[in-house]
Amino acid sequence: MRCDRVSSVVPLSHSPKSSLLVVNHTASSPGFKPEVNAYNAVAWRPATTAVPLCSRVLTSWNQLLERSVPLSTGNAPKEVRILRLMFRMGVVTVILLAGVWFFYDRMAAQKIATSLAMPCGVIWYLLSCSIFAARSAGNSKITWTLAAIWLTFTGLGNGILAGSLSYSLEAPYSEIRPLEQQPFDYVIVLGGGASEGANDRNQGNGGGDRLILAAQLYHAGLAGKLICTGQRIASMDASSMDTSERSQDVLTRLGVPESAIEIAGGRNSSEEMQSLGQRFADTGQRVGLVTSAWHLQRVMRLAKRNNFAPHPLPADFTNGPASTKPTWGQIVQGLIPHEGNMTVITKVATEYLGMLVGRLRNAD
Repeated sequence: MRCDRVSSVVPLSHSPKSSLLVVNHTASSPGFKPEVNAYNAVAWRPATTAVPLCSRVLTSWNQLLERSVPLSTGNAPKEVRILRLMFRMGVVTVILLAGVWFFYDRMAAQKIATSLAMPCGVIWYLLSCSIFAARSAGNSKITWTLAAIWLTFTGLGNGILAGSLSYSLEAPYSEIRPLEQQPFDYVIVLGGGASEGANDRNQGNGGGDRLILAAQLYHAGLAGKLICTGQRIASMDASSMDTSERSQDVLTRLGVPESAIEIAGGRNSSEEMQSLGQRFADTGQRVGLVTSAWHLQRVMRLAKRNNFAPHPLPADFTNGPASTKPTWGQIVQGLIPHEGNMTVITKVATEYLGMLVGRLRNAD
């Protein structure tokens, strides 16, 4: 059956929304009759059930007409406005990434897009959309609540903030060049630079630069002997090796003779400095201390309390040289929260909390 249509324009002077009505006539289907719906659009109702296919098509058309008018007049339901807003934000995001791709650098666009696709980036982006959606819905309470959550999440995962906080710990040691020092009788390597991999091999972890620097010092003739510290906490570590033993294993595989490595205990930095202070206080030996740069401030304070004055040898910096300015792409990527930045901020918070607790204990 054919469903050909012709259109005629009928004036509706009494209509509050439109002065014209488009009426569609079905040329070969007299069983169909036009109806005028609430939006002054034509809705088709089949007179019989003999044409179910056309009926379904026309029903869908009626529903589309009923939804289109509120969107065009600005009276759309909140759900529709929110979806429309999120769609627009998505389009804007794609356009911005495309602009970076074509006019700045393709690899920068890929890096930024990857950051947005990571778990923290997705949560951050959805929070951003939710703020605009709540504002569009006119709910100020939810808008301010989401804004506070967004600011907190952005701060905790922000690369710029993470770099600034870690620099506050690393700055005092940024001018030290460990491989340009005078030879040491002993070089202490604090534990935490090695862990056990899934294949049962001891491997360098995020703090592995401690072990690399220690091996470099030994092979450069700047360390007479190395002392690896660290004892596992049985309730927190199910393995059978202490952290000092893991460090020793990695160092021997880096070419340091086992005879040149000593093992020392200590379940935390406080215990390690207490033990080493008892050994080296007032001995006159030249001792170097290797640990992560962001960890040195607290360790040096602990050493001082135990009458121990080793030479700081920083490793594992989280910041680059101060003379190297970040690029535009790095700044944009740094604004997007990332779990790596959260890890850095957690380390910084741990150090400052440890120093605060130490001061309180010392005050007592």
